[in-house]
Amino acid sequence: MALSRALRHRPEVVICIAPSLLSGPLAWLAARAARARRWLHVQDFEADAALSTGLVGPGPLARLLRGLEAWVLRRADRISTIGPAMASRLHNKGVPAERIVEVRNWATAPEPEARGDYRREWGLGERTVALYSGSLGRKQGASLLLEAAERLRGREDLVLVICGEGPELSELQARAAGLSNVRIRPLQPASRLMELLETADIHLLPQVDAAADLVLPSKLTNMLASGRPVIATAACGTGLFDEIEDCGIAVAPGDAAALADAITRLADDPALAAKLGKAAAARADQRWSRDAILLEFEGELLRLGADPKAGRR
Repeated sequence: MALSRALRHRPEVVICIAPSLLSGPLAWLAARAARARRWLHVQDFEADAALSTGLVGPGPLARLLRGLEAWVLRRADRISTIGPAMASRLHNKGVPAERIVEVRNWATAPEPEARGDYRREWGLGERTVALYSGSLGRKQGASLLLEAAERLRGREDLVLVICGEGPELSELQARAAGLSNVRIRPLQPASRLMELLETADIHLLPQVDAAADLVLPSKLTNMLASGRPVIATAACGTGLFDEIEDCGIAVAPGDAAALADAITRLADDPALAAKLGKAAAARADQRWSRDAILLEFEGELLRLGADPKAGRR
């Protein structure tokens, strides 16, 4: 299908988005058939993530993943990714700096058609809500949220809300069974995303240390746009740490005590939470403006299409 479309429409540029890396060879074939330039956009270093989090161990499969990644990277005329730290990782993998472009994700949450009341629906009352919404897998390190909740079980004015799906869900549900300060809910519909985010007083963004700079979580953009402070597990010097500096609090990955302390700090200091939330909204507007990102992307796309040296890999 992709090959027939490429031959029929003769595009100047074929764009491939990773993950999945498996789409790379097909995009390369389509570009070759159309004599087009090749653009690879990296949302997530999936091979690195699989290896660093233990999903794939050393052996033939690991070598296959590394080989496929190297093959795809070598044959792209332009490679974009979503943050400075990930761009540096591409360079460290041997991609020349002149072929690397930063194209950020932007906040995409639609305005809800009819605003409801999550606090009423879920019995949250006037408690301070610390929210995590997203995938529940190894690289998210969501189990840390339950460890923090256990440390905060004496604070009846606080509640941790986890909305998500993934391989860690059943374990989280079992651990949360005896905790009155935890609510676990399914992922909510996109039409209510901003409503959900605005229900929070604090956003939580856990990430295991092994996944640092393998992906800049796309959910961060909407968290910041909601005007709420973010607590992220991110080491100093990582991309995620830099993104929330001055508009959130970073704690060491895996440190449940530090996470609980950060939640307590923001809950007990509304002025600080408001200050960081205001800075978060400004950060989203400054770095994740859709119009500015698309204008820059359009310019780079036109430059690539006109580049006589491209399309030969």
